Amino acid sequence: MASTYVNVKTIMDETASSATYFAAAQQPNTSFTMANTAFASTHNGGGAVITATTAGSSDGAKTVTLTGTDLNGNSQTEVITLPASATETAGTKYFLTVTGAEMSAQPAGNVSLGFNGSRGMGMFGGRTALKGFTCCSGGTAGDVKFHDVSSGLTSSSTPFMQYRTNGTADNETHFNIPAPGVLCTSGLQVTYTLDNIDQMNVLYNG
Repeated sequence: MASTYVNVKTIMDETASSATYFAAAQQPNTSFTMANTAFASTHNGGGAVITATTAGSSDGAKTVTLTGTDLNGNSQTEVITLPASATETAGTKYFLTVTGAEMSAQPAGNVSLGFNGSRGMGMFGGRTALKGFTCCSGGTAGDVKFHDVSSGLTSSSTPFMQYRTNGTADNETHFNIPAPGVLCTSGLQVTYTLDNIDQMNVLYNG
């Protein structure tokens, strides 16, 4: 019988969330001045859910339209509706890059763009099989979610499998899946919350 080789990707993102990473506080008439358009190397190739933070209470129903790419590098957009209060509002889609952002109307107060603790990484964008993984827990117990999608993933998407970390930092576990693995017909993406894991190695073919 011929050997079947697997690929591996490492998830190792302990970067703190930032309310101003993509755009500092400003009042753009149309386009935001972007401070960054991609995540730093400390995100290890992963992405996050984007946030818009308002400083005032007079911008309710105004919108921010984000343009960029999803976890597999596909083009995507998302519209975040601002509240009538000074607060942080999160989107639902995971972005790998944010190349631009547009206001529907000039805000009365400052608005900044950043990212929160909802993180993810695209493993493969087509038909593949999950073969197993190793997981080094972070200091907070939480679920690592595995999704059979190539695009359109959101923070409320239903995963086909979940693995719960134990919350003991640096405690490592191994999960081996019997051959031929778990079939993912559309693609494989993994999502998690900051500090639920310190590191994962995900094994898959494709």
